[in-house]
Amino acid sequence: MRGGPWVKQIVSAKSLADLKESIAKVVARLGFQVFFYRSHFPHLPAWLRDVCVDNAPPDWHKHCLRNGLDGAFEAVRRVAEQRTTPVLWCDVAPYHGELFATARKFGFMTGVTQLVHGPGGQWSSISFVKNRSGSAAERQIRTALPQCHLLTCYVHDAAKSLVRDRFGSGILLKAPAALPDSGLSKRERDCLMWAAVGKTASEIAEILPISERTVLYHLANARQKLGAANSRQAISKAVSLGIIAAN
Repeated sequence: MRGGPWVKQIVSAKSLADLKESIAKVVARLGFQVFFYRSHFPHLPAWLRDVCVDNAPPDWHKHCLRNGLDGAFEAVRRVAEQRTTPVLWCDVAPYHGELFATARKFGFMTGVTQLVHGPGGQWSSISFVKNRSGSAAERQIRTALPQCHLLTCYVHDAAKSLVRDRFGSGILLKAPAALPDSGLSKRERDCLMWAAVGKTASEIAEILPISERTVLYHLANARQKLGAANSRQAISKAVSLGIIAAN
């Protein structure tokens, strides 16, 4: 961690994919196998407010989609929100036995969650996860705590700048307070909103984040439901119908 080459990688990230790759490299050097980054920027529009980046295996994401939650990670993050010091999983797990037992099935044996607070209600957290448990693993976690805190601070600033500079300057549309019954799903509306500000399918995929193929699928469904010949016509109809509203 000395010398700061990793800092340059973090702060120079040009996309969420770059940021994910940079975090994963530093986390591995600290002796962890998996990380979960979550942040909240309340000054941004609702669909851009929460950033989620991790290198968890696909099976875990499928599990979360089926159950609608992050399980142990949500539990430990709620504890972290109430304090400034890191939360050791070994201290929290006894109170959430079933959640952590599920996490261990996916190889998330133990870890630590560090949360940092920014101005105006901003926060970022990184959960650093090991694939083995025991006294040696817990000693390694405690040794890495200063670096974990430092990394979380840098990632918070990098994510805030990335989202604000890359995405925030192009935000011209927002979801209205009351949505008409258009038949469009939330994902279809989200894809339309980002397409309306000039984002490509690959950029929309990175923002949401979903695959580019899924973005194209949602846009095609939106066009069909709106009776539009192309995406531009679909956007025009969505604005006129109040499905997406101009700022």
